[in-house]
Amino acid sequence: MSKWKTFKDDEGKPIKGVRYYLHHIRKHGVAFDKYFAIRFQRDGERIEEGLGWTSEGWTLGKAIAELHELKNNHKIGSGPSRLKAKRAEKKKADSEREEKAMTVSDFWKNDYLHNLETRIKKSSAIKEKQHFEKRIEPAIGKKPLIEITTVDIEKIRDKMFADGFSSRTIQYMIGTFFRIWKHAARRKLVKAGDNPAAGVSIRQANNARTRIITPEELSAILNKLEKSSREAYRITLFCAYTGCRFSEAARLRWENIDFERGSAFFPETKNTESREIFLSEPVIRMLKEIPDQNAGSHIFLTKTDKPYIEPPRPFKTAVDGLKLNEGHEPRDCISFHSLRHTAATYAARDGATLRDLQDMFGWKVPAMVFRYAKGDRAAQKRAAGRLADALTPRPKGAKVIRLTHRRNN
Repeated sequence: MSKWKTFKDDEGKPIKGVRYYLHHIRKHGVAFDKYFAIRFQRDGERIEEGLGWTSEGWTLGKAIAELHELKNNHKIGSGPSRLKAKRAEKKKADSEREEKAMTVSDFWKNDYLHNLETRIKKSSAIKEKQHFEKRIEPAIGKKPLIEITTVDIEKIRDKMFADGFSSRTIQYMIGTFFRIWKHAARRKLVKAGDNPAAGVSIRQANNARTRIITPEELSAILNKLEKSSREAYRITLFCAYTGCRFSEAARLRWENIDFERGSAFFPETKNTESREIFLSEPVIRMLKEIPDQNAGSHIFLTKTDKPYIEPPRPFKTAVDGLKLNEGHEPRDCISFHSLRHTAATYAARDGATLRDLQDMFGWKVPAMVFRYAKGDRAAQKRAAGRLADALTPRPKGAKVIRLTHRRNN
């Protein structure tokens, strides 16, 4: 006996084109749940397509309306004439609406973040997350991705300039959004040629730091940090005495320290090459005082026992509290990165060779040495005075004094 049943009208006559069957267990209300299907002839072929259950919202009236719509579409030659085609069309339309409504934050969280660290370096992935969460998302996170324009990116750029960010940092933010859009284009959500970040210009500026930290200033900063934040004190002292990059110190683990050799090994650096540095006695002493030296764990942790992802805020608080940046231009202000400039400058003044400086600080090209290692202005001033003296004409018969500079040992 067939499980299918036929509907009947008020006069008891069968309603053609629609039938149903009852679920053997599940009920909808007091009656068993009904499954609706429609039947019709098309070019000599009998076609039957399932609609759905009463519990899904289907009724006899909706089933009849669906049947009439498909038959009418076939008759006039416009629109889907099969339920399968109609559903495919609806699915496509729904997908397009979802794509248009997908916000920048939705795409970032549900797609772009997936396997991010397998597409780019881990350090770059961390930077991209920081730029997105701090700059991009607050500004345009709730806007549909497809509606983002060059003007939106320019507004973020202008605000970052106003907040004092360097051209390089802003350039990285623009690059982050450029890659987000490029990834969305691969997903066919947007057009690659419409990338809003591609048309954003940025004024180039000389971001090289001109100021180094004096021993007295560094001592004052460390003393203040030792009292306010032991965690910030440790990573600040380490970076100051080694000249390493903040990112290198932040990723350092206990297995990278060799106390017997007196060295630290950076397995992953900004230029992708590993590097070993030697540690001075103050650094070794500070490291040995840190508790919980477990292999596999990071050496420098925040107050919440998490690895650092950005320079410690207490450092800036200490610098501001000591008023070390008052009256200075932006490029002449002390930042956490000034610790690296300072270390390179003093190492160069102490006579370290160009090759040694490259190895110590992890620079691939010699030009970086001259960007970071600042000359001794006092020595330059003395040299300028001697030069002027040498070029000044003297009366005939005047005693000639040889201009030699004896180096003090």
